[in-house]
Amino acid sequence: MKRKLAVGIAVSAAFLWLAARGIDWSEFGAALRRTRYLFLIPAVVLTMLGHFSRAVRWRFMMSPIKLCPVGALWSATAIAFMVNNLLPARLGEFVRALVIGKTQQVSRSASFATIVYERVVDVFVLIILLWFCMVRISGPEWLAGSAEVLVAFNVALFLLLWAMVRWRTRFRALLDRAIRPLPAETRRRVHGSAGAFVDGLGVVTRPASALPIAALSLAVWGCAVAAVYCCVLAFRLELPPITSVFLIVLISLGSMIPSAPAFLGTLQYACVVGLAVYGVDRSHALAFSTVYHATQFFPITIAGLYYAWRSHLGLAELSGTDRRERPRR
Repeated sequence: MKRKLAVGIAVSAAFLWLAARGIDWSEFGAALRRTRYLFLIPAVVLTMLGHFSRAVRWRFMMSPIKLCPVGALWSATAIAFMVNNLLPARLGEFVRALVIGKTQQVSRSASFATIVYERVVDVFVLIILLWFCMVRISGPEWLAGSAEVLVAFNVALFLLLWAMVRWRTRFRALLDRAIRPLPAETRRRVHGSAGAFVDGLGVVTRPASALPIAALSLAVWGCAVAAVYCCVLAFRLELPPITSVFLIVLISLGSMIPSAPAFLGTLQYACVVGLAVYGVDRSHALAFSTVYHATQFFPITIAGLYYAWRSHLGLAELSGTDRRERPRR
């Protein structure tokens, strides 16, 4: 944990330096003073609506395991985002599986499988948005390379998940062969967790769930794009709506880089790079990133802390997830 935190802080510090170098701090302050902060209210509402849409979408992904109430899924989602904002090592997804497992008495391995599938769906949406931007914007050249890597990785991962469900018996036979040298108790636990994980991927072979998952994915990402545009309006930036799509793509790509909690540094640099394409100076871009980051950090963190308190889950317990509570049956 300490090593991951140290690496994350170092990465965030490097990106913060890249984002802040050459900044005119008087212009930075002036941009904050000129901001129309009332526009941040719809930005916050849209952000929270996007998170809630994610919880509703998760219900469809969890349906092969158990039809969980949306309230429980929303609570687990809020706690997960709070953990990612406050704790190192990106533990949020493991925490989400832990919380829903405890509150709904479902396998953590199975629920974690749905979260893996959720990430596959989100990356497919990100790829679509990325290509949409590339045909309309003369952005950084490395974006094309990023798109190719994402497509290759995500298609391979999706096919792997589909094959695990489609040829479940063969998968378990291969797994049994691979873990044969391990002690009997370890083999039992690994086999049980792997079986539950495959059970959690049942939605992959359910065509009936594809339409609601696609519609809710549109809601998740649409709310995120609209929240960015509200911040663009708050800063009086006369930019086309596609700017918000472009920024979301860059911010999402930046979030894949290991960093300190709350994606500090990578988010700021993504905003500076993205707005530079439209001629926005670095001082205004950094001010924009600071305010936008606040709309993403505080509301969901407060909500997550509330739900963690209501569920009697402390940060000390949640921070031990990577050591003690990895998804298992």
